[in-house]
Amino acid sequence: MEDKKCANCVRELDVGVDAFRVDEGVIGTKDFVPLDSTTFFCREKCLRDYFDMGDLPSVPRRIP
Repeated sequence: MEDKKCANCVRELDVGVDAFRVDEGVIGTKDFVPLDSTTFFCREKCLRDYFDMGDLPSVPRRIP
């Protein structure tokens, strides 16, 4: 079995621990078709932190 690590904090994920898995894929004609990319996370906070883009830059409001 390949060693699994949290994509955010790089913690080793041992057998039997709770974890989150995110699969990259496409929607097919009948169901979700997974691609090769799978990402593991040790807890919800790591999942949120990994995908958090922070404060995105904004542009000033345009007046027509």
